[in-house]
Amino acid sequence: MKFQASARKWRPQKFSQLIGQEHIVRTLKNAIELDRIAQAYLFSGTRGVGKTTSARLLAKALNCEQGPTPEPCDICTHCVEIRDGHSVDVLEIDGASNNGVAEARELIDNVQYSTSSCRYKVYIIDEVHMLSKSAFNALLKTLEEPPPGVVFIFATTEMNKIPETILSRCQHFEFKPLSHQQIMDQLQLICDQEEIKIDPGSLEEVAKNGAGSMRDAQSLLDQVIAFSGKSIDAGSVQQVLGIVGQDALIQFFDMILSKDGPALMQTVHNTTLEGKDLGLLCRDLLEYLRNLMIVKVAKESSALLDQKSCDIEALTRQAEAIHLDELQQMFQALSRAEMDMKRSSLPRTVFEMALIRMLDVRPFQNIDAMIDQINTMQPTAPASNHPVPAASPGPTAAPASAPAASSNTASNTASSPAPASPASAPVAGGGQNKWEQIKARAGEAKRIFATYLAQAEVLELSDECLHLAFPDPFTQGQADKDENKALLKEIAEAVMGSPSVKIKLDCRPASTPTPAQSDPASGKGSGSDKKKESPTEQQILQDAVEILGGTIIG
Repeated sequence: MKFQASARKWRPQKFSQLIGQEHIVRTLKNAIELDRIAQAYLFSGTRGVGKTTSARLLAKALNCEQGPTPEPCDICTHCVEIRDGHSVDVLEIDGASNNGVAEARELIDNVQYSTSSCRYKVYIIDEVHMLSKSAFNALLKTLEEPPPGVVFIFATTEMNKIPETILSRCQHFEFKPLSHQQIMDQLQLICDQEEIKIDPGSLEEVAKNGAGSMRDAQSLLDQVIAFSGKSIDAGSVQQVLGIVGQDALIQFFDMILSKDGPALMQTVHNTTLEGKDLGLLCRDLLEYLRNLMIVKVAKESSALLDQKSCDIEALTRQAEAIHLDELQQMFQALSRAEMDMKRSSLPRTVFEMALIRMLDVRPFQNIDAMIDQINTMQPTAPASNHPVPAASPGPTAAPASAPAASSNTASNTASSPAPASPASAPVAGGGQNKWEQIKARAGEAKRIFATYLAQAEVLELSDECLHLAFPDPFTQGQADKDENKALLKEIAEAVMGSPSVKIKLDCRPASTPTPAQSDPASGKGSGSDKKKESPTEQQILQDAVEILGGTIIG
């Protein structure tokens, strides 16, 4: 017997065999039973979901010798002729090749003739969106008031191209894409009837690549059967469809988690050499990220994942090693790459760039929390302006006993032990000027880094060493980052005129101020420093923007 494609061989011949469109089947059956047949129907939806099949079923239901009936017998003369495409009263017209106004006028002329033997004359126009504007306009009057016993059924995959004047004259039915499970069940039925052995994982891959289209999935199944024969395994499906398996996806994402860029690029290279489609790999990775997100977010994730094709244990392990924000950033990078790959002449490069971005993702930081952190850190930059109790009489007695200059002298004498403070001696005189130059240059190169330096105490500043102490671990950690430390070393060597300056960064509490630092009469204490270094709201916002890499939108 001559081979017949599965999509034709297993085409539904009754409404009860139509899969996944129960809402449409119910409406059409009720319309037939209640004798409420419209003059025009419009079926829209993606390819391979049953639009043309439903049009033929409706034509059979209207013209069956036992009808009109919701369940045509499929054995009478009219049913057989419509099924085989031989009925002179049921005409299927391709809108793509008959899209001109001349064809529309010919159709209008033929509409006037009565049926040859059937009860209804049915015109099925497939891909109706391909008709020209003039052809649509020519049909308007006939579509609104057709002769008795004439029914138009339009089918389209691009609903947005149908004029409103046509829509208003039709009953519109939207066909849904089929689920993976619905496609899998039908493919399994076909394999059982054809005595084909196929494992559930392979069947899932075929159904998934059908992308909601039963016809596409059936065509892929025919292709896999032609390659593998009566026994189909996962390797055969992957080779025919040009996809990677679940194990390969797990290894691929492990490389991303471990930031192993060289291995990742080599894997992409090998995948290309094997002839596999990088677009499909990108799509599979997007679905894999979705599965990771489900495991990360949902407590009962097993109900939302396909147990046959997902390694729940591996997904759980990887989900625990990554932040949800990172998953979202990775998904955005891959989603953008998938669209760009379709338009680019270098799809592999687009895909590789997306993978590199995925290697560099970091969790988001809450901007409110960061601003609070900056506000908390900034007041600690100068020494505290609250004197210790033992030193409090000094500043209050000085203004009454001597002029301001004498007060400063007395204060300096009284605080002679101050050189023991780690911040005072190293920055005296020229050292202070050098330190100010270092901070200024750091601010020019990286403003936020200068904010951290402003909070530091200089323990040592010489041609050989720059030793700083920070008031809290967070500030010390930010300053100690490799890029910041390298920048500080470069600036210090330039300012000090030394070929090598060792950088030492410690974390120590802020030192207790001397009376001179807290003397309100001097005008140079920590109060004035605080006023000088305290950031404005705009500076705080700008610092937060630099930390987070964002933009101010309002």
